[in-house]
Amino acid sequence: MKLINKDILTEYGFVQDEAKSSNNKIVMTREKMDVVINTDGTIWYSNMGFDYPLKDLASLRKVYKEVRNTELKPVI
Repeated sequence: MKLINKDILTEYGFVQDEAKSSNNKIVMTREKMDVVINTDGTIWYSNMGFDYPLKDLASLRKVYKEVRNTELKPVI
């Protein structure tokens, strides 16, 4: 299974949200769903102030399906 990184998120249509990003984190957004990449390499789905760890593409697809009620597909 593929581990999540910024390139994978970009492939699936996530774009960097400059307003929410800072020096210690990058926030990638798609359809009002935020994924946070910390400088230590950990990746989280963030919702209503709670962070849920994402380890691989399967966990990202599962969370996306639960949140958006649609399959996560590559846009490229």
